[in-house]
Amino acid sequence: MTEKWNLSFEEKRIWISLGGSILFSFLLAVLVILLDTRIIAAVDYVPNWALTSVDLARAILSLLAGSLLTVATFTFSTMLTIITLYTSNFSPRATENFLLNRTSMQTLGIFLGGFIYSLASLFFMRSSEDEFLVVSATVALVYAFGAVISFTRFIYTSSEYVQLEKLIHRLYKEASDVFDNYIQRFKDYPTLKHLPDMSFMYTYEVQATKSAYIEHISFDTLKAIADETESNVIVSIRVGHFVTKGQPVMELKTNQKLEEDMDAITKRVNDSFSYESEKSSMYDPDFARTKLTEVALRAVSPGINDPNTAIHILKYKSLLEKRLAGLPGKYVIFHNDEEEGENEVRLEEIEEEKYTPANKEKSENEYTNSVFYRYNDFAEDLHTGYWQLVFYMQQDISGVNALFEAIETIAYSTHEDNLGFVKEYNDYLYNMTSSNFEQPFDQNIIENNYERIKTILKKKESEFEEKKEEAEDDKPEEITEEQIENEDKD
Repeated sequence: MTEKWNLSFEEKRIWISLGGSILFSFLLAVLVILLDTRIIAAVDYVPNWALTSVDLARAILSLLAGSLLTVATFTFSTMLTIITLYTSNFSPRATENFLLNRTSMQTLGIFLGGFIYSLASLFFMRSSEDEFLVVSATVALVYAFGAVISFTRFIYTSSEYVQLEKLIHRLYKEASDVFDNYIQRFKDYPTLKHLPDMSFMYTYEVQATKSAYIEHISFDTLKAIADETESNVIVSIRVGHFVTKGQPVMELKTNQKLEEDMDAITKRVNDSFSYESEKSSMYDPDFARTKLTEVALRAVSPGINDPNTAIHILKYKSLLEKRLAGLPGKYVIFHNDEEEGENEVRLEEIEEEKYTPANKEKSENEYTNSVFYRYNDFAEDLHTGYWQLVFYMQQDISGVNALFEAIETIAYSTHEDNLGFVKEYNDYLYNMTSSNFEQPFDQNIIENNYERIKTILKKKESEFEEKKEEAEDDKPEEITEEQIENEDKD
């Protein structure tokens, strides 16, 4: 529920920041009106220097009302200019980073709220024979000073947001935080490189009830369904995917007949999804990384032709992808806490390369009442994260060199499970680019990068093999049944 509320709050954050500032100004106007009209008898305790006559207060408030509305219009025009700049030069997806910035919306809200405060105070201000002294002008003066400080902060912030280098770093920091939360969420669960064979009598498909982006999945609900139905749940979609109504999103493998319960299960499964009309980077690391990719693509477009910016972005992108490369396995497993210890014992034996006729039958039913989620499809993520950049940069030797450098950064941090994917992508990048250059200098650059990455991967593979051998040597010798019988005889 918290995650769904966060996603809903993100869409309304602009209005909350803007409306909060206006609401504060309105409540301030109500308070000042109550003081000036003596409904609240507190003005007598205010120092005389903080009070003004009604005529002076009218003059000050009239001047501020016009000035604040003018500055609010200027602020709005500045925001539209920056949005246009983002859309044409950077990426339409990056505009939300500026709009969701609290300083921008608060500044606009402060000036609009100041205009409302001035008008409300003027409307309820009345002349009298007693010439009451009022405090509204003094409050307006303090408000004006605060508005000036806020406007100065807005100008400084806006100047930072239009600088490309700072925008790229800001997008990277945002994506890095999303990756941190994503990795933290799954790090304590066991993982598998491949789904184990499952021998169940029935397989049921659960379909989506809406057409939208899935931006969050509540795995607690899915675990509860797996326990109640004594089934294995395989989630076939991932956070960030767009699903259509009627599309299969999950499979239940069980030995029970669930035809009569499928409507209720389908409803519960769909309630565990957060359906959104727009993509959000809050829980989707791929979309957070896509923003960087789109800025790089715009930079290498013929209209802008700025390959150095794309090269700069590739360095940051590789820092994100190497973190996915360092994650083990492809599927994460959610199951009961009491079964966790038993399941973790056989994680390594379930891998495809360790299947044997002797243990295959045992491993088929090793996992029960479990949820399998494809949390790190590194091969797919690596290819989709670079395929557009490879297409547009494959004939620019500086861009090709940057692509190989990005793969090299990823290779240094690759987990054993992902070594083969990095090797395949290194071959793919070499085959895509080597034939585009005829000059020896260019060919040497590609050859050197290609061979250097192959060397890194071979070294990593050797290190993993050495660790395996050391682990095997440290294992205690297994006691056979024959040894036990001999000991009993003795």
